[in-house]
Amino acid sequence: MLIGEIIQKLNNGNTYEEIASSMKISEDILRNDLKNFGFQYDNKEKKVVFTGCESEYENTLLVCYPDIKGLSI
Repeated sequence: MLIGEIIQKLNNGNTYEEIASSMKISEDILRNDLKNFGFQYDNKEKKVVFTGCESEYENTLLVCYPDIKGLSI
């Protein structure tokens, strides 16, 4: 699953727990990996937003999560 697909699912109402469970990883690992890539939940906007370098945003969305899985371990 691409990072962009995960972000889209989160912003469409899926929970970290649901997505992590479907990927057979822990919710904490998913949350931390996304944070390491520059994504955080914005309470004001009520969605996951990119806080990293703007020039890397498009490329980051196209990264396949299994390629980075477990960065937080």
